[in-house]
Parts: sequence; C-alpha cells; structure tokens
Amino acid sequence: MSSFTIGGTENRMRWDRRARGFVEAWWATVTHADSGAGVWLRYALTAPRASPPYCEVWGFVFDPGVALSFAGVERFPIDRLGAANGRDDGALVRIGDAWLSETHLEGRVSSGARSLSWSLDVEPAARCFHHVPVPLRARAERSASVVCSPNLAVPFTGTVTVDGNELTFAGERGSQSHRWGRRHPASWAWAHCARFDDGADAVFEGVAARACVGPVAAPTTTLLYLRLDGEDVCFNDVRGALRARGRYEMPTWAFSARTDEWKIAGAARAAPTRLVQVAYRDPDGSERFCANSEIADLGVEVYRRGGGSWRHHRSLTSLRGAALEFGRRDPFVELPVVR
Repeated sequence: MSSFTIGGTENRMRWDRRARGFVEAWWATVTHADSGAGVWLRYALTAPRASPPYCEVWGFVFDPGVALSFAGVERFPIDRLGAANGRDDGALVRIGDAWLSETHLEGRVSSGARSLSWSLDVEPAARCFHHVPVPLRARAERSASVVCSPNLAVPFTGTVTVDGNELTFAGERGSQSHRWGRRHPASWAWAHCARFDDGADAVFEGVAARACVGPVAAPTTTLLYLRLDGEDVCFNDVRGALRARGRYEMPTWAFSARTDEWKIAGAARAAPTRLVQVAYRDPDGSERFCANSEIADLGVEVYRRGGGSWRHHRSLTSLRGAALEFGRRDPFVELPVVR
C-alpha cells in the first residue's frame, strides 16, 4: 500500500469544535539559503478534558550566527480560532491574525520587546506523504495521534522578518505537516532534510516513537522515507517498520532500515546550543517536553542490493540543513523551556 495519497484534504481541520480530549497542529519548516537560518512555524489547538480549549501560534528562527535567533509562543482563547476548511479567505486554520492555507502561511509572534512575522507562499505538492502505515492509521488516531506531510518538500517564497531584519525566500524547499489525535507519544525523535551539501536531489523524512499501552511504554517504532533522484524508497510499511531500528537520546538519533532492494543507515544530531525546548500539553494535563533544532546535522549512507550483496550507493550529508526534534515526558535539563 502506498505511503502517499492525492485526496487534497489531508490538511483539513479534524477537530469538530466540540470534542474534548483532542490535540491538533500544523507546522512548517524551511531553511534560508543565504544565511543558513532555519525557520519553524506552528499553529495548534488543544481541547483539554477538564478545562476550556485554547489555540497557539509559535514562531522560531535558528540563526547559525545567533543574532537573529528568535523563540516565541503565544496562546489565545478558543474564540480566536476562526472559520476553517475553505472558508475565511481560504484558511485551513486561523488563529487571531495568523493563518495557514494550502498555498500561504501568515502570522506574527511577539516575545517581550522582540517580534517575528512571516508571509510565505507555498507551492502545494501533488500528493501527501503519510508516516504511519495504512493498516495502522485509524488505530493510531484513536489511541494516540497520526501525522502526515501534505507538503513534504515544496518551494517557499516570501519573507520572514525578525525585529525588522528581513529574510527573503525565493523557492527554497521546505516542509509543511499536520498532526491530530488524542495525545502525543511517550517519547519520539523526528528528522527532515531536503537540503544536502552536494546538491543531491534527495529528501529524507523519519520518525521514531514510543507509545504508551496503559502505564507501560511500548517498543520503539521507526518509520523512515527517502526520495533519491526522483525515486521513492519507503521503509514505513508494516514490514519496513519491523525491520527498522532507531535509538535516540538528545542530541543524537541513530537509525537504520531496509527493503529487499535498499538499505540506509544514518544519524541526525544537533548540539544543545542549536536546540530550543518547548512544552506540548496533552488533553489530560500532562506535558511532553520537546527539544527542536532547524539547523541540525544529518548523515545517511545508502546501499543497494546487487549481485546478491549490499553495495554502497550514495553518501548524503547535510551540515546545519536538517530539522531535528526530540520529545519525552521529562524536561531536558540542558535547555530552558520557552513558554
């Protein structure tokens, strides 16, 4: 079964504006070509079980030169959540003056005296990438959450402005994703990269997570994908997930996976100085602490079977061009929490 769908509705809001015990988020990441700065933008809503629902807008800039680095989170009452799913200027989600449609992201976040604003056009992808295998998606949505990337690696055009300093994007490839469900996993690692040092025509996307079965954490599930020279290499079907391995502990995630024809082994890493820590709150009131970097390093060794053995096919390297995130129940003591 394919890891892709072409329905064009994968970004639609799943929350019915009444249900309790639900979380949903849309986010985008993109790297500025000239400065190397990584941008992370997030629109989210939470409907707790025992308190009023609310929505949030997040904005982060990771500047390798530090000067333009920015971290801001703003929370709004649920009455600031606008109409969605094609109404209200085509917005899929609108929170206050910030909004996201299939072709545009707009928003502004303040942090003390500092501010971040963005206005970015997105060239939509023809198909949506699904991280979770088809047979498991409905079960995952009921028990925890599911994630997909309607725009896995598409051109971003427009501006991101930090304290009056403008970063102009002219077709840099970025990613836009959507998550929804009842809770976050107990722990996870995620990485994305479409910007490799040798200009390789490649996209990497991967997630490893541990869900909870009652009070007990289940084994880690690792789901990986590589697009190389226009060919989809999917390691995220049920068979691929059983073969894949992933070990993560901030600041490093190491992984491997194989099909009958392809094999990959790699690692993603970001020094604590290139990470920020934020808190996701689940509907039951518990928190997941997330360490995120948009200027992480990624290396992937690619092998292809030939003549009955594995032969090295390609080395892919990205220095400060990858997105990387770790999540867990306990705070990462190395990092302050942005709230």
